Amino acid sequence: MMTLNRRLMTVAFLSTPIFAIGCVPPEEGEVRESDAEGLSSINGLSSINGLSSINGLSSVNGLSSVNGLSSVNGLSSTVGLMTSASGRSTVSYLVKCALPAGRSITKKDQYGTSYTFSGAFGLAARGESGAMTTEGTEWGSACMMAHVNTTGTNVPIYLTGPSPVGWGRHADYPVQEGTFVGNIFSSPPNARYCGVRGFGSSVVRGRIGDDGRVSKPYWSMKSNLGSERCDEICDRYLGDGYTDCYPVGTKSITVWRKFVTTPAISFEDNAAGFTVSGTAPTILSRSSEKRIHGSDALVATINATATQNSFIELKNPTQVKAGKKMTVYVNIPSGQNWTYVQAFVQDGPGKNYRWSNSGYNRAQVVPGEWNSIIVNVPSDFSALYSRVGVKIDTTGGGTIKMYIDAVFFE
Repeated sequence: MMTLNRRLMTVAFLSTPIFAIGCVPPEEGEVRESDAEGLSSINGLSSINGLSSINGLSSVNGLSSVNGLSSVNGLSSTVGLMTSASGRSTVSYLVKCALPAGRSITKKDQYGTSYTFSGAFGLAARGESGAMTTEGTEWGSACMMAHVNTTGTNVPIYLTGPSPVGWGRHADYPVQEGTFVGNIFSSPPNARYCGVRGFGSSVVRGRIGDDGRVSKPYWSMKSNLGSERCDEICDRYLGDGYTDCYPVGTKSITVWRKFVTTPAISFEDNAAGFTVSGTAPTILSRSSEKRIHGSDALVATINATATQNSFIELKNPTQVKAGKKMTVYVNIPSGQNWTYVQAFVQDGPGKNYRWSNSGYNRAQVVPGEWNSIIVNVPSDFSALYSRVGVKIDTTGGGTIKMYIDAVFFE
């Protein structure tokens, strides 16, 4: 069995069209040696060159999904993708996604100049010398969409998903950005995404969440109630990612990113002005035991005696931006008595202490891992005498430890 090579690489986001590729071994969808790890990569593909809204990655781009990429009819040297720099960028990402590490194809452009494109992930390996299967085109599509950055900027990403991608979290990639699924080879193409737990947090220019991006090759999925959150559209696999995004498909890839900006608050030297209120006695301290940024996190030790609540809050915050987002990362170890945790933004008296919040119940939180909570700040936020923070509801007697770190104000 050929092993899927899992290593850190730099890759760019797409801006050009996608097409079929592959090689015979390993089988598409075959479980690799280590299926407990995701894939590290780099996005930077500025567009998917040749992607038509009518025919997808059609044959007019010199790409054919019924012929192998290494063949003359599978990827032409004289027309389409190989004849421009943006087209060759698309080819490089396609081969990276489709072929396994150690495999490559060499093609010439219309002037006879040779280019070699190397594989990395092996998600559509049969396409190297033969027709791509539907499964291969869907895996290749999700992988290429995951690498798109309409500005062409190279930013490290971490990919998780069902076999053959692999599940597992990576401490260096704490921001869970989005899940990609579809088939960009089909006619018409189906290129979709939904927002995951960290969507809108530490946004990268040119990526999903950037409202100013242009020439994007995909569009968001929505639930029956209009939600664009993967929690409402797909099945969640522990805290690692999402699959079975109904009704689009099952070959989904979830992207995690590094922080691209420094948190407004990260509790390196003190509690950053946070205090405690609520009915449950709570003590604040700092600890290096669990942290997601820097050397320390804030620890709330909650000594509950009944069904109570605890607010860990910052009064009169100066960093909040009206109409933007606040992101807070929380880590709650397993085996503790609580029911609901939320981040909140509360306006001052100018808006009658309006309460804006977002959160998760106990079943939705991954215990012992960092979970991001994002709150939308009202566009007419009233800052005077306002407060922001985290609230947790307890279920009975006992001590609960909750770690808080990396507070962002977009």
